[in-house]
Amino acid sequence: MFFIRRLLNALFNIRFLPAVLATALFLSMVPGSAPQAQEYPWQPVEQLDFPLQSPGVPAYARLELLVPNFDVPNNNRWAAIVFYRDPACVPPDFDLGQFFHPPGPGGPGAYACPLLVEGHEIWDTPPRHGLSPIYVRTRNAVPNLPVWFVAWDELRPILESGQVFIGDITALPSLIRGSANWYEEALYPNGAAEIPGITLRSEGKLEDGGRFWLRWHFTNRGAEDQVTIRLWRNKRIHR
Repeated sequence: MFFIRRLLNALFNIRFLPAVLATALFLSMVPGSAPQAQEYPWQPVEQLDFPLQSPGVPAYARLELLVPNFDVPNNNRWAAIVFYRDPACVPPDFDLGQFFHPPGPGGPGAYACPLLVEGHEIWDTPPRHGLSPIYVRTRNAVPNLPVWFVAWDELRPILESGQVFIGDITALPSLIRGSANWYEEALYPNGAAEIPGITLRSEGKLEDGGRFWLRWHFTNRGAEDQVTIRLWRNKRIHR
C-alpha cells in the first residue's frame, strides 16, 4: 500500500512530470485503480499553491447542483460528502448546492472557515476574478478530514428539491460521520478544462470505529461515472 501511494503522489505532483507516463501505465494495471479525468496539460502554465499563494476554493464541501449529475459520489446505496472546511462552520442558511460561497458585501463567505485541505492550482491564463484554473490538485491538510456518508434514497429527494442545507444532512437518520486520514483529488473544473472531470480517492475511519474506502471517477458530464464506497461497521461490510 505504501508503494502504491508513493506512485499516486508521483502521478498527481507536477514536480515529477517525467515519471507521469510510466506511473500511469503501471497504475492502469493495478486492479481497482481509477484513471484521472484526463491527461495533465503539458503546455507552460502557472502554479499557485493553496492556502499559501491562493486562498483555495470558496466552498465548504464537495456537493454541487450546478452541473447535471455532478452532485455527490454515490453508488445508489450510499452517498459521500467530503468537507473542505469544518461542517460546524457552515452557515445554516447557506445552500450547499450552490457550492461556491465567495466573499462579498455580506462578509468573507467560505473564507471565514479554516481550510482543511491543501494543494495547488494550475492556470493557463493569469488568475483573476471570474476565471477558474484548468487543474486543481487537492489533499488533506489535517489527519481527520470530515467525510460523511448518508443513504442515497434519503439524500436524493433533498438534492432534487434544488436546495440542500447543512441541517438537512445532519437530520438524516442514516448519517455516518467519518474522518479521512488520506484524501487525494484531481479536479479539471467545468468551464475551464477541455474535458471537465474529477478523480478522488480516500480512506479513513468511521465514528463507530469502523473503516471506509471511497473512490470516484467522473468525467465529461457523466460520460464516465465510477463510484466505489465501502463501509466496514460492526464486523459487517456495506457496499
